[in-house]
Amino acid sequence: MIGERVRLARDYLQISQQELAAAAEVSQSAISQIEKGGQVSEPTLQSISDATGYSVRFFQSGALPDLPELSMRFRRSASARRRDERRLRAHVRQGLELVNDLERRAELPSVMIKPTRDTGIDDGAIEELAVETRRQLGIGPADPVPNLMRAVERAGVVVFGGTAEVDRHEAVSVWPLYPAGRPVVCYTRGKPGDRQRLSIAHEIGHLVLHQLRAVESDRAETEAFRFGAALLLPRTPAVEEIEPPVTLRTLAWTKARWGISIGALIMRCRDLRIIDERRSTSLHIQLGTRGWKKNEPVEVPAERPTLLSQALRLVHGTDQPSRIASLTGLTPLAVRDLTADDGPTIRTSRSDRTENDTAGQVIPLNAEMPPAPRPRRDNF
Repeated sequence: MIGERVRLARDYLQISQQELAAAAEVSQSAISQIEKGGQVSEPTLQSISDATGYSVRFFQSGALPDLPELSMRFRRSASARRRDERRLRAHVRQGLELVNDLERRAELPSVMIKPTRDTGIDDGAIEELAVETRRQLGIGPADPVPNLMRAVERAGVVVFGGTAEVDRHEAVSVWPLYPAGRPVVCYTRGKPGDRQRLSIAHEIGHLVLHQLRAVESDRAETEAFRFGAALLLPRTPAVEEIEPPVTLRTLAWTKARWGISIGALIMRCRDLRIIDERRSTSLHIQLGTRGWKKNEPVEVPAERPTLLSQALRLVHGTDQPSRIASLTGLTPLAVRDLTADDGPTIRTSRSDRTENDTAGQVIPLNAEMPPAPRPRRDNF
């Protein structure tokens, strides 16, 4: 068990066995043997702790949450580096362990989303499943989603960010120990709000469509994209509101109302046959000509998860990284990576920084989460 945690620390810090050995002043063969399950002395473990920033307690905390390498859903590119994938997996495992600990001590929201077992999924079924998932998230069938992340968290999905880059869709999802476990979504911070929202919706699509269905990778991505777009903008309001002739100006106004990028809207209109392939190609060319592929008009505010930090404050009396690190054995950097909200650091009162005396109690987590403001129309 210690060896597995030493390997996780290395993967997260992106250091080799040789680099860890040099920092801990032990031999590389000693690190190799520890990771293979060999014995480790207390002085050596303390040296590894000093070198990595993880506490001795962390390394002695038993088995990590099970997370097979192929269980995380995200699209890998040919250029993706294995060490980046290993760091992402280590980050998600740390998040799962933190969530599992909180779940034993706090009453997190019930998981409301339901995976499908239906093997005969076509485009129409995906559209219907997206509308049904909206219902499970507490969203009307024809209403814009003011804050998707809040809705997802209320439905029991834990969302946390990370500095590790996730290829293509900028997010990864996993549902360990289904049906008893809790689904989590990890997204790459620092992306525009419209891309972030579609990434989260895309991962909810994977959780609904591919938790109980095995499909090949490209098809899974196509299905998840259609589901994500339908979750943000269902078929009926899309057909009613986006009338031909479809222009970039039309789609910019649609983006402002529904919080979905112009590029994704072009694909959505094509999938719903509001426009044909020729018009879709033309609009994509116009988008590129105007320099809007990477910097679209109409700002959609980025959303911030709150469930994890809120649970930490309820259980531990604080969500300050240094304090949580001392209680869990993680490094302050790892805690900050899991709980940072892309905004100002959350400050707690002086009384919050004392040790909480509620260990072992089950605390209901039902505070209301206010929605974020709707996307605003900027000049375009």
